[in-house]
Amino acid sequence: MNCVCHLVLAVLSLWPGRVFAPGPPPGPPRASPDPRTELDSAVLLTRALLADTRQLAAQLRDKFPADGDHSLDSLPTLAMSAGALGALQLPGVLTRLRTDLLSYLRHVQWLRRAGGPSLKTLEPELGSLQTRLDRLLRRLQLLMSRLALPQVPPDPPAPPLAPPASAWAGIRAAHAVLGGLHLTLDWAVRGLLVLRTRL
Repeated sequence: MNCVCHLVLAVLSLWPGRVFAPGPPPGPPRASPDPRTELDSAVLLTRALLADTRQLAAQLRDKFPADGDHSLDSLPTLAMSAGALGALQLPGVLTRLRTDLLSYLRHVQWLRRAGGPSLKTLEPELGSLQTRLDRLLRRLQLLMSRLALPQVPPDPPAPPLAPPASAWAGIRAAHAVLGGLHLTLDWAVRGLLVLRTRL
């Protein structure tokens, strides 16, 4: 019995930290994430989504050419002009960008659901666009949390979007959604890069 006790104590002495000091290993506490790193990640996601949107808009123009400007009353107006970049404030930009992108996410979902048979040919691309848009929205929410910005109460549910009146109306709506999203993302990249220099 004495031999067994000595053997057990000898084995335990090989890993004293494991037995007598459970928990994380000693060392400096983990630093909180740098908000600039989170902002850089948001910029990269925004740029990638901008490239996807530009490519999908070009595909749409090739398949369904439609001259002129296209608009939908339900789409958000562009958040800011290029000349106003110098006066941007981080809380306002992130809040407005997130609100606008949520609207575009809703419109992309609507195009996939009710856009008509013509847009079904672009279903894989629209699905990928929706996934990336949702990922960017989650990143912006995380960034707002990291910066301890006040949480904005959710908007009341928007009324459902009516289905397009015709196949051509669905195509025109797709042109409007992708065109507006492209402008919004282009502005977002510029605005986020300006704000990056102020952190």
